[in-house]
Order: sequence, then structure tokens, then C-alpha cells
Amino acid sequence: MGFEQLVGQERAIRVLRSALMRDRVVHSYLFAGPESVGKHTAAVLFSQALNCEGEPAEAPCGQCRSCLLIERGNHPDVRLFTISADMRGRQRSQISIDQIRQDPKKPRETPPPLIHDAYLKPALGRHKVYIIDPADRMTVEASNALLKALEEPPPHVTLILVSSEPASLLPTIVSRCQKVAFQLAGTRAIEGKLREDGLDAQTAAAIARLSGGRIGWAIRASRRREVLAARRALLDLCAGMIGASVPASLRIAEDIKRQAARLAVEERQPAAGAEGEEAADAPTGASRSDRAVRSELPWCLDVMVSWYRDLLAAGQGAPLLNPDYESVMKERAQPELHHQAECAVELILEAKNAIERNANIDVALEALVTGLVGWCD
Repeated sequence: MGFEQLVGQERAIRVLRSALMRDRVVHSYLFAGPESVGKHTAAVLFSQALNCEGEPAEAPCGQCRSCLLIERGNHPDVRLFTISADMRGRQRSQISIDQIRQDPKKPRETPPPLIHDAYLKPALGRHKVYIIDPADRMTVEASNALLKALEEPPPHVTLILVSSEPASLLPTIVSRCQKVAFQLAGTRAIEGKLREDGLDAQTAAAIARLSGGRIGWAIRASRRREVLAARRALLDLCAGMIGASVPASLRIAEDIKRQAARLAVEERQPAAGAEGEEAADAPTGASRSDRAVRSELPWCLDVMVSWYRDLLAAGQGAPLLNPDYESVMKERAQPELHHQAECAVELILEAKNAIERNANIDVALEALVTGLVGWCD
């Protein structure tokens, strides 16, 4: 399948197809928009189209050798640079300079870092494509090193930066990229996609309403029903936090981690050949478990954020992210809780950021829930 996989992204599709049809592909793009709306999928599809061996030129055929290799993450000219594990199996919190530029003091790596590899001729396709996702998680050193590739790119190179927080990128990087904006999809469009995938009408409608416009979340929920069960458990935890004792907060922190553990599975190899995790020194079972839980916690915390944002919305008569909790929200939404709910959202986002940057999970969750139970006082 081609760009039709991107639900609710007609404007972005037009930009990409126009560049392909007019042969006006630029050297660097910034795919920017909310989480789970199809930015990474679009980057993979665009890299397929750039190297597709079939016709037409404005979309990938999905069937030729290049398209299939890119889909499987095995194409030698299309590489994904993302947050990965180090040699000891410890999860990195950022994309490091070693992934972007070769350190002259260290032995040559295989495959080489982005900048060194960019100056090599394509091995199989017409374009060498580098997807950096999430681009906003590059270190300052990595960002500065990337500027060289953006300023003097070889003619056969296309860089695609993927970000849900483009404001966190260096302005000098943003100014050198063509921005392709992605947006939240409509509920009907998501529902239609889920129905096409074989989901019954009632379940598709429910998941589409709960997705908040995030097609990636909707597809994940439709394929893994435990996602919906975890969501409900987390929202119920939020409901039970109001008026809870501080000792109870420790049990709630354990419950949040437990929900993440239930969702955690071993990560599959990402499309487009993710760079970083070396097989030479495989991580231990304990470190794999910690990494898997850490990978699920941001989503769990996003669910909790949706609870407090719904408290604010219910007090203002606005649409809810969790419409199945409407009666609960209307009962609990009080004008005097407006500031506390805003403060709770801020606390959760701070905890999410800390966990994504490799903070101790137990300490971060306990501090978070203690603050929430105290209503940020």
C-alpha cells in the first residue's frame, strides 16, 4: 500500500506527492506534528517512493525489491537513527553524536555514522535516506554535527527529521528543512480505517472516539485489547487518587508500573534499519525488562494526563478525550480544582520527561503520585 495508509493527512500527502511528481525533492525535511499520527510511517513510505523500482513515481508500489527491503528495515541505503541501547544494554535517553559523526579517536564502526555514510554512493537505490526519529531527542553535540550534513548534503542524500516537539530543535536545523505538517485525524476517518482492518462497527467507533485523533494509538488499541484494559485501569487509578492517603500513593505508583509491565513486550526491529543496539554484548533479562517497561510508561502517563485535562474540559463544557467517563468528570469537575488539575498535568509531563531521560522509574513514579495525591499543594 502507498500513501493511503496515512489517515487524515491529505495535506502532507499532497506535499510529498508533488515533490515526487515534479522531481523537486529537497535534501532535508521536517515531519512535524502530534504523537502517533503517522509521521514515522510517512517517512518510511517517502523513502520507499524515492527508491521505488515501479510506477507511478508519486507513490511507492510496495511490491518491488526496494520497497520490500525498506519495509523490512533491510535496505542498505535507508537507515533509521533513533534512541537505542549502548554496548551494555542500557537504554540511552538521547540520540548521541556517535550516531551522527565518527569520533576520530575511536575505531571505525560498521555501519558507519550518518555523516560518514552520507558521502558513500548508494549501494542499491537512487537515494540514500536517513530518518532521524525523534529528532528533538538529539544531544546538542549531535545537533551541531548534523548541521554540516544539512549545509553541504551530497546530491543523492535525503534527510527526514521526525518530531512531535519541533520547538525543541535548533532553529538553524529547522530553517534548513522543508516542514511537512501532520495533524490529528478525524474520528470518522479513524473509524473507517479500523473497519477496513476488519474491526466490528461498535468497537471501531469506540476506539476512534477514544483515540483523540491519533491513528497510531487507535491501530495499536485495535490489535492489542490489553491497551484498552490498561487505559481503563489507569483512569480508574486517577479517579481514586483524589483524597487518597500518602501511603496509598506508593501502591498507586506500583499499579502504574504494573500496567506498563503488562503492556511491555520485546521491541521488534523498526522499519528502515534502526541504528544502535549491538548484538555483541546483549542486554541482560533485567535490563530488557526495565527498557520494555520504560518504553510503555510514556503512554501510561499520557492516559493520566487525559484524565486531568478532561476535568478541565468538563468544567468548561468542552468535548472530552475520554467520553465514556463523562458522568464521572461532570460529578468531579469543580471550579476550585481548575488550578490543581493544571498543576497535575504539569507534574505528570515532568515525570514523563524524566523517565524518558532515564530517571529511576520507581523514584519518578513515587514522587509523581505523592504530588498528585497532595493535589500539588
